[in-house]
Amino acid sequence: MKHTDHDDPEQTAQKAVAALARELEKLSREVQALKGGMRQTASKGTVTELAKVVENLSETVMKVAAGGGKKASEQDPVRSWLRLPEDETAAQEVLSELVPWMQTVYLRYGDARETLPPCWPWHPEIVEELLWLMDAWFAAFYGPDASLRLVGDWHDRQRPGVMRRVAIYSTACDLPTHLDEAGQPATALPLIDQLDPFVTWWAGDRDNNGPAPTRDQIHAARRGGHGAGQAGGLTAVPQDGSY
Repeated sequence: MKHTDHDDPEQTAQKAVAALARELEKLSREVQALKGGMRQTASKGTVTELAKVVENLSETVMKVAAGGGKKASEQDPVRSWLRLPEDETAAQEVLSELVPWMQTVYLRYGDARETLPPCWPWHPEIVEELLWLMDAWFAAFYGPDASLRLVGDWHDRQRPGVMRRVAIYSTACDLPTHLDEAGQPATALPLIDQLDPFVTWWAGDRDNNGPAPTRDQIHAARRGGHGAGQAGGLTAVPQDGSY
């Protein structure tokens, strides 16, 4: 929904919320109709599970509607799984929204089903991608600026991009892969305690190449070390083979 310079922002926000309320009412009617039809062919457990999924999705829509009247300066920041507070309630809230959305929207696409690994919760980068894609979907369909243009962009660019990256992040990965990684540090920055020579180089001699890797750095790279202060990822070796 758009507004011109002559429109009152508060009235515009109210109209947006009202439109969302109508969409939610329509969704509720469709759910009830679907539940009634499925009772003839599906088990009670299946119907109950489906109803819960749609109920969770509806609650998320209501949260979006509740924020529709906020001023631009009061809008919630874009959510990030990687920067989420270390709090179980915050993580549970995100996943309680993300999982039903994945079931009812994301996994409706065959290529998404094919590329989502079974170990997706172990990959924070995958959860991060799916979270922003979900929020973009709600913004395109139900946000105060919802439009066909945003919906088209979601289908044409955003969803395929996320799906492609999810496939890259999880290449050759499966649940057993995470057995050896359990409890280990997730990230480690190579050379974190050996940066002084690089400070000196970049501050006073950057027209020349950087300092030569040390013997310890090269050995750490050959061992595949990835701990803090190790040279995990270094591949340069002297051409004379002296190391």
